[in-house]
Parts: sequence; structure tokens; C-alpha cells
Amino acid sequence: MMKTYRYWFALHPDINRAIGGVKQAHRLVEQINSLGHRATVIQDKPEFHPGWFQSNVPTIGYKELKERRDLNPEQDVVILPETFIHILDKYIPHLPKILFNQNGSYTFGLNQDMNPNAVLQAYQHPSLAHILCVSQADFLFLTDALGLDSKRVNRVVNSIESDLFLPGPIKRKQIAYMPRKNKADAKIVHALLARKAWFQGWELKPLQGLSLQEVSIALQESLGFLSFGHPEGFGLPLAEAAACGCYLIGYSGIGGREVFEIALKNSTGYEVSFGDWKGFIQGAKEFVSLCDKNVKSLMKDLACTSKLIRKQYSTVEMRTSVANAIADWEPNLQKVLTH
Repeated sequence: MMKTYRYWFALHPDINRAIGGVKQAHRLVEQINSLGHRATVIQDKPEFHPGWFQSNVPTIGYKELKERRDLNPEQDVVILPETFIHILDKYIPHLPKILFNQNGSYTFGLNQDMNPNAVLQAYQHPSLAHILCVSQADFLFLTDALGLDSKRVNRVVNSIESDLFLPGPIKRKQIAYMPRKNKADAKIVHALLARKAWFQGWELKPLQGLSLQEVSIALQESLGFLSFGHPEGFGLPLAEAAACGCYLIGYSGIGGREVFEIALKNSTGYEVSFGDWKGFIQGAKEFVSLCDKNVKSLMKDLACTSKLIRKQYSTVEMRTSVANAIADWEPNLQKVLTH
């Protein structure tokens, strides 16, 4: 009989604002459960929900979980975000761990005073059975730079909501952007574009304080998307914008290079090096020129990119990748228990 585990995903403190990594943590838990396993999200308050996206995953309060007397390393496993690496050996210490690294740039934490060697040692901690990441760039970072055994690392496909993120019926002379990361860059580029004669008639639309559905509607109406996200473990806004038929201009965040590669092959993207404000202006100018010369041809290319993105980052692909990850990490859990 196959051994069954209970998975507990640490996702606290409770945060109301829109953070893509929170949504994708819920999606991972959903997929684990859809494959016949049991996974629960650990929060500060069990009744909390971020509110800006749909999810009905089981939840439990951290205090409530710690008070349970039925937690057993033979059946219970904790999944931690990469930023929890510094408390790996203190978080419900008797249970084996899986680390969900959603952003390779946060591997060493968010504190500038962290000790890199202590983090590298934590990745070799005997309780850490497996590591997950969400992009090919981060998979290579973890296996090549950190030197982790590739048998201990799996890349999970980040899925997008295909019923929301798809090309809309009407496009406006509008370029959307998310100012949450690198706000100064967004302000500067906005001011620079506003002064360009060739940009007159175009609107820049900031996406903030919106529900997931409201974001999708804004992207469906937009022809372009400015990406200020850096660093990114994957660059979910890039994939969502491309799925909605938007031309991509801006930072890949490193993790989003694979999305830009698809866009560049179809002439629907212009990647900008981090901090290169002039690059944004040049990319926007080329994009506006494409629209002026032959918008119908551009729309065909954008539709092609959308189709590829929606296929590569589908729920089906995510479920398959999670199933493969579980098949790899369960033997590693057994190794942890025998040490």
C-alpha cells in the first residue's frame, strides 16, 4: 500500500495586498490535493483569505497547528517558502521539510546582513528533503550555482488562469503596467514617455489595488505591457499579459526570460536590462511604430504568442509537473526519515 503524507504549507503572515507568490502557493496546494494527497495552508488566522483571487484550499492557524498532538514525521511534511530558510530547523523542528523557492533572488533571504554560508548550509540540512522552483533559470541556479543534486530539485510550472487571461475582443491604445516593484523606475519611464510626441494618444494604465479579474480585463484591453518586476522567480505578470495579447516591454526579472524568449520569437517583445530607462523608451517607440505600420499583422503575432503561453503555462502542465515532483520527493522523504 502506498504511503500517504499530509502536507502543511507555511504561508504567513496574512497579507491582503496582491502578491503573485501567495496566489501561486494556493495553486500548488490545490494541485497537490487534486492528485489525491492532503495539503493545508498554514496562516495566522485560519479564516483569512487574501480576497483578490479565487481559492478554497483548506487552511489552519499556525497556533492551532503547533498545538496538535497528532503530527508525526512518518506522515506530516512542512512546505516552507524560500524566505523561511533561516528558520528551517526551528519551524515545527521534528517534521521533514520541502522548500518552495519561488524566487531565486530571495534564496539568501531579504536581509542584507544575512550570512551566505549559513544559508548554503541550511540547504544541506538533514530535514530538508526536496526543493521546488518555478522557472528554468532558477532550476539552473539551484543546481549549478548552489550545487544542489538535481534529484532533490524540481521545477513546478506556474499556471495562469486560462478563463481570465486570454485576448479580449477590443484593444485600446493602452499600455498597462504594475508599479508595485521598482516604483521609481515606473514613475521615471511614465514621465519620459509622456514627453514624447510619438506617444501622444496612448494611455499608460497602472494596475494596482485590483482583483485578479479586474487585472485580466485591463490586460485584455491593452495592446502593450511595461514590466518593472525585478528580480522575479518567474514573472507571472509577464505571462498573464502575454496571454492577454499584450506586447511585452521591460525587465524579465531573470526568471521571466523564458516568457520573453517566446515573445521575441514572435516579434512581440522587447527585453530591457535592469535600470535601462532609455531601453523602455526605445522599446515603446518600436512598439508604437509596429502599431502604426501594420496593427493587423501585429495582432496576429500577439495571438500566436498568447496561444503558446496559454499552452505552456496551463493548469494541465502545472498538474503534470507537480505529479512528477511528488514522485521525486517522496523517496527523498524516506531518506530523511532514515537519517
